[in-house]
Amino acid sequence: MTDSDPLASDSTFDPACAPVAGAPVHRWPRLYAGLIAVGLGVLWLPVPWWAVETWLGGMLGGAAAGLLTVPICLVLAWLATRRPQWSRRVALPDRPGAARALTAVALASIAVLVWAAPWGGDTWDGLVLGGVLAIGGVWCWLWGALGWGRARGLLFPVGFAGFALPWEYFLRGAIDTPLQAWTADIALQGLRLAGYPMRYWNSYTIFSPDYFIIVNETCSGMNMLVTLGMYTLIYAWLVQPRIRNRLLLLGLVFPIAMLANGARVAVIYLLGHYGGVPAAEGFWHTGSAYVIFIPVFWFIYVVDRTLTRRDRRARAAARAAANASNTPQSAIHHSPQRT
Repeated sequence: MTDSDPLASDSTFDPACAPVAGAPVHRWPRLYAGLIAVGLGVLWLPVPWWAVETWLGGMLGGAAAGLLTVPICLVLAWLATRRPQWSRRVALPDRPGAARALTAVALASIAVLVWAAPWGGDTWDGLVLGGVLAIGGVWCWLWGALGWGRARGLLFPVGFAGFALPWEYFLRGAIDTPLQAWTADIALQGLRLAGYPMRYWNSYTIFSPDYFIIVNETCSGMNMLVTLGMYTLIYAWLVQPRIRNRLLLLGLVFPIAMLANGARVAVIYLLGHYGGVPAAEGFWHTGSAYVIFIPVFWFIYVVDRTLTRRDRRARAAARAAANASNTPQSAIHHSPQRT
């Protein structure tokens, strides 16, 4: 087995997509699937309006990444259809599993609608779950319309639409406070190493006799985590064929993002320490997240190139060893000994 992406491999035939002689044919129910798709679209029409309103009207930032998600999904889907393996895959005419999955999504959507109804449920949670189900419904419909092989190739572009949902607003009560505390810890330890007598006021406020800084929700690092995670996913899917290496790159997102955000907060403190509040609340406070993203993503790129070179050397060594083992040994002729 290999851990390579199925669409990034050199395979030209998918045995799972091969028609089986004598197998029952279950045609994709186009009319039924179309009615289900229209029903789901009407049912979850409030979800995109709610997401856009939340992103644009919120205080925590991240709107640019959230609103760009759907256009990015369309570009990724187009790139998936441009891969050579797309046109060489064999699609089955019988796909009963897709119809069942789409039906399950429809039933789950109705259950969530009843549970999250405005007359007694949790509308916010229902809209988030509705967005997830809508994305799943789109993929199930593609599975039935295009076949399992091509739908599998579109799994990442379709699933990436989940970043359009305002997860930070949904999870901030459980995640933002720990992120604020960790950011304050990193900034405080860095400033102490630089010789500044920093102390805690509380878990997310650090101070010295000359200045203090509060790591609020907008500085927690959530936006950096989400944005870096988004673009690392895209980059790994585009250029890194090995799933193991993709997971390694994603594993770097959290520690790198938190270290970068802690360094950003430490610089804000230094600006306030030496230049006062106007310096601390100037360009660096509002624009440093964009500036610091460049070296952070460059580090991801360097690690990816290192992993690629390592794999290339390993493959070259394996080929050399295979060639050496297949080379016939030269016959050794011994001259007769003289007596």
